[in-house]
Amino acid sequence: MEQQAQTQSVRAVQVAQAVRHVVSVVDRALPFTTMTTETSAATVWFGDVVAHVRAGADPLEPWRDALRRQMRDRHDVPVRAHIPAAFVLQWACEVAATPMAYAAVLGPWVLVPSAAGLGFEPAPGLYPARIVVDPDRASLEEDADRTRRLERGRTAYRALVSEVVAAYAPGVKMSSRQRWGVVEDVWATAVRLACGAAGESVGPEPTRVSCCFIYALPGMRECAACPRHGRTVRSAGSNAGSDPPGP
Repeated sequence: MEQQAQTQSVRAVQVAQAVRHVVSVVDRALPFTTMTTETSAATVWFGDVVAHVRAGADPLEPWRDALRRQMRDRHDVPVRAHIPAAFVLQWACEVAATPMAYAAVLGPWVLVPSAAGLGFEPAPGLYPARIVVDPDRASLEEDADRTRRLERGRTAYRALVSEVVAAYAPGVKMSSRQRWGVVEDVWATAVRLACGAAGESVGPEPTRVSCCFIYALPGMRECAACPRHGRTVRSAGSNAGSDPPGP
């Protein structure tokens, strides 16, 4: 029994070291976001977000409110609630999608942080500037098949965010197409960006399922992948995991 415990302890240390290596590889590939295994007092843990959701609270409300005030001050106009609602849901999903998608594309890795082992810290602009992966609370496996890695990563990503997405109540109507479209759009975007970071040609952005509504702010317009352009729209239920191009 003691030998078994020692073996498990050694294995846990090896996995944690391997996770640190994968996180460093992903961090070097990210253009605007830092990925790290180092926590700070500012780290918000995804597990705490889920726990508050299960308790019937709305843990993302302060984030939406702060973003709405920031947008109002920046553009000097009242900001409708659906704009920060879309941005915050997208950013929350990005926290989960980024480490899994990049690990699957950049190496033979299926990296799955637990909710308790995945955190983020917002920048002054309130987007997630640092993504934190606790190496002691993440699983890591190698898989030589990239398509399978991406599908496994996508499945784990959806499992991690689904409870928060299903309970998301931003105070404005949000259709199922919009909220689950965000889930698929964010995964596809993370995969597409990871492919670009790996030096692959990713082609033009396909139309998103969801909308961020940024065009509703003064001086702003629809992004290239906006569903308002009327191009072919990817189904919210499509398998974005095995199709690298995304928004």
